[in-house]
Amino acid sequence: MAYENKKTDKITKYVCTILSQHGIIIYITLRETTPSTFVPMLIYRINPTRMIEGNKDNYVDVFHCNNALDIPQIANRLLNTISPNLPNIEICSLSRFDYCVNIKLESQQQVTDSIKLINQAFDPTSGYTQKIMFHTKSYKPKYPKTEATFLKSKRVEISFYNKRLQLQQEDLKDEWHEDILRAEFRCFKSYLNDLYKRFDINNITDFFEKSIEIGNYVIAYQLKKLKLDVMFRSSKSIESIIKNGTFKAKTKLDMLLLVEWVSSHKSLKRVIDTCSKSTVNKKGGADIFLDS
Repeated sequence: MAYENKKTDKITKYVCTILSQHGIIIYITLRETTPSTFVPMLIYRINPTRMIEGNKDNYVDVFHCNNALDIPQIANRLLNTISPNLPNIEICSLSRFDYCVNIKLESQQQVTDSIKLINQAFDPTSGYTQKIMFHTKSYKPKYPKTEATFLKSKRVEISFYNKRLQLQQEDLKDEWHEDILRAEFRCFKSYLNDLYKRFDINNITDFFEKSIEIGNYVIAYQLKKLKLDVMFRSSKSIESIIKNGTFKAKTKLDMLLLVEWVSSHKSLKRVIDTCSKSTVNKKGGADIFLDS
C-alpha cells in the first residue's frame, strides 16, 4: 500500500502515496483535542492538475477551471480503487484550499527583481506578518531572495516565489522551463469557514462549483488588504507625474519629499519606522511611491 510511517512531535503519522501520481496523498494522524486526548484523523491532499487524464506526470500544467466540478468525482473513483471504505470527498471537511496564479516574465532576473520589489513594498500597517530571514552572525533581518511571503492570523498565507527555482530544487527541472513568478493564496480553515458563509456553500461540491467566483474574490481582496493592488513605478516616473500635476505648490513639495524618503530606504516599512505615522499619512499616497 506504499505506507510511510513518520513521527512528528512524538505523534505517529501514516502516509499513503500509492495515488500520488494521480494527485492524491492520504494521511492518517492524530489531532490533540485536550492535553491528554487525541482523535484519529484521515486527511486527503489533492492536486487537481495531476488528476486530469494524460496529465499525471506534469506537476505545473495549467488547471482548467472547466474541470473543477469533475474533481470530487475523479477523487472518489480513485479512492475507491484502494478501498470502498474510504470516505467520499463530499462528506469531508475542507481544511485548506490554494489558489495559484502563474505570472510569466521574460527572465530569471525579472522574477528576482519582482520578488525583491514586493518584499520592499510591504506595509506593516496592513495587518499581515512578513516572512523575514536573519543573518547567521549579526541576526540582522533581511528579505528572502527567492520568495515574498505574508501571513495573517493563521487564516491566509500569500506567497510570491520563483517557480522554476523551486522545481530545480525538487529535481523536477524537466517539467518547466519558463520564467514564472508564482503567486499562491493559501486559505486555511477559519478563512474557508468565512468563505462558506459569504458564498452560501454547504459542502465541498458547492465550493468547487463556485471555485472561479471564490478565487477571483480571494485574490482581489487579499491583494487589496495587503496593499499590493497598486501600480509600481520608478521614482523618476512618479516625480514627473507630480511635477506635471495640478497639485498646490506646497502639496507638490510634500509629495516629492515623500518620494525622496522612499527612494532612499530599502522598503516602505523603513520609511514608516523612521518617520512618524502621522507625518507619512499627512503626505498621502505612500503606497504607490515605490522605487524599482
